[in-house]
Amino acid sequence: MPFKLHVRDLAEMLPMPDVPEQYGARNDEEQHILQLVQDGLQSGATIPVDDAFFARLQVRIAQKA
Repeated sequence: MPFKLHVRDLAEMLPMPDVPEQYGARNDEEQHILQLVQDGLQSGATIPVDDAFFARLQVRIAQKA
């Protein structure tokens, strides 16, 4: 995109990025992830989780990789 040199405002000189017409999932996998996130957000109050939980989770994830 070329610069618009005929304008006086610097912000108007810069090319605008292409913005997708709609935001959201682009395929079934992304749709599934978004649904999991929404379900988690709507599941209720949070529970306290300590650092040891995340350490164990990282070990389990590393073992599966």
